[in-house]
Amino acid sequence: MNIRFIRIIHSLVFLLNAPASYPDNLLKPGVISFTNDLTLHVEIADTQELREFGLMQRTTLENNAGMLFVYPDEDVRGVWMKNTLLALDVLFLSETGKIVSMLQNLQPCKQSPCSIYSSHQKAQFMLEVNAGFIARHTIKLGQDVMLDYQHTMP
Repeated sequence: MNIRFIRIIHSLVFLLNAPASYPDNLLKPGVISFTNDLTLHVEIADTQELREFGLMQRTTLENNAGMLFVYPDEDVRGVWMKNTLLALDVLFLSETGKIVSMLQNLQPCKQSPCSIYSSHQKAQFMLEVNAGFIARHTIKLGQDVMLDYQHTMP
């Protein structure tokens, strides 16, 4: 068999097995509070599978909602907009909940290759929200954020 054909078959099997969205029982709720009395309701992406799927294929995201990506350690984090249909702002948080890096108005990737955007500092959490959130709420680097969530133990 030729390699190209094998790759096509593997890609089709992956796409057919990939969920269109995650079942509600996999998405755990959480709350994030900012020092300016702003509260967000978030979905927790705390497993490799949930982090990889993220907000892909979503057509809407409520104004005071987002997705919190929880990682097991602090590191420079990357995000890409492949299969993401919404423009997003991304906040990167330290293990103590301090905002260490931000990306604003990331646009959906319409064709490959998709760019990878990185945090400028090491972060343990990544928060994705609707584009314009950072400017609308005057979010600042160094600002403290309270995280209230339960995550899956490794």
